[in-house]
Amino acid sequence: MKLVVGDKNLSSWSMRAYLAARLSRLPFEEVVILLDQPDTAAKIAAHAPAGRVPVLIDGATRVWDSLAIVEYLAEQVTSLWPAAPVAL
Repeated sequence: MKLVVGDKNLSSWSMRAYLAARLSRLPFEEVVILLDQPDTAAKIAAHAPAGRVPVLIDGATRVWDSLAIVEYLAEQVTSLWPAAPVAL
């Protein structure tokens, strides 16, 4: 898997996807694209048809939007979401 993120200091959405990927303990390659650069849009477009980061690439599957990425990762492992839906 490959996770394409923006600079995590500027993009909390990228940070969320990155943390979920790390917590999943699945192997992934991280690609960081610096935001607010002249070539940022072109670099993002090379990975993400929606033109946004973060995007998770797993083979032919591309998942964008940080919550969708978290849900995709949670389907791969059972330890990402809490065991109980409500804390007692």
